[in-house]
Amino acid sequence: HLCGLDVGDPLAALNDHERRVLAAFRERYEFHLKTAVRDSADANDGDNDDEEKKDSSSSHQQSSNDDHEPTKPNSLPLQPTYTLPPSSLPPSGLRPLDDVTLYRYLLSDRHHKHLTFHPETSLQRLLSALRFRQTHQADLIVRNLASSSPTDIPPSVLRCQTLRIAIWAGRDRHHRPVVFERLGQFFQKGHASAATFEEWMESYLYFLERHFVEMRRAAEATGRPVQRIVYFADFQGVVSSILNRKIWTIVPLLKHLVRTVECHYPEIVDHIILFNVPRMASAAYNVVKGFLDPVTAEKIELFAGVPLERFRECMGEEVIPKEYGGRNEMEYPQTGDA
Repeated sequence: HLCGLDVGDPLAALNDHERRVLAAFRERYEFHLKTAVRDSADANDGDNDDEEKKDSSSSHQQSSNDDHEPTKPNSLPLQPTYTLPPSSLPPSGLRPLDDVTLYRYLLSDRHHKHLTFHPETSLQRLLSALRFRQTHQADLIVRNLASSSPTDIPPSVLRCQTLRIAIWAGRDRHHRPVVFERLGQFFQKGHASAATFEEWMESYLYFLERHFVEMRRAAEATGRPVQRIVYFADFQGVVSSILNRKIWTIVPLLKHLVRTVECHYPEIVDHIILFNVPRMASAAYNVVKGFLDPVTAEKIELFAGVPLERFRECMGEEVIPKEYGGRNEMEYPQTGDA
């Protein structure tokens, strides 16, 4: 997401060992990339041979065949770029990547206590993530998010966004994008069955890809490398969700989203603050924590009420929503009914 931006060296703080691990990881990844490019070129050569044979057939047959001709990958750029047309990528989704992206995946499997890297595990995670992004046309999602036309966002995504409310409230004191979400109301309403899993997944993909859009905008605006967001979840309503048992319809959905989607987007959240968390909700929290990545779970802070002073440590009052004691009057709707 920082490709093409003048933000200095985002990895300037790396020590010699970390740089050696990153260099070896890049070498492993580029081996796979070259293989994917070669295989794509071989496939295109085969397609070109087929086209030459088709040229000898009648014009009627040629016209008919053109209607069913599959899209072929175009040549990949030599340097990393922020977005690419999905049709330009091979099925594997492999593409030139910058060191920031490669190191993010290395960090995702680094032991959070011993600080040892696991490059092979990270490589498989990265290859799986690129394949997943290509399958689900994540680059098209990025293009739609950057568009000024709301019609580019699928109606099902817009509907899911009214059932799970989150806002991008501004930036914290380190220029990182800030998200506030009414997670407790999402539990309370029990909207899991209000959309198919495929619709929830697409909506969640739009939410996760928005992270990179906002981080890139922050980096452009400040001239500094912004590589994380900060996340604040309001648990107001979670007690009702426990009493009416609707929370247990949401937990399987969240678990499925984490294991199916979020695993492909590691190391993009700096810290997570859950607030308005009553003691009664601790059991539900422990269930959710159980299927989170351990590195992610380590970043979570819990507060029984609204921790205004903690908010102020993180961001200016102009970013904190007014209902929590700040001055941000951005629209922050209540969670709608299905």
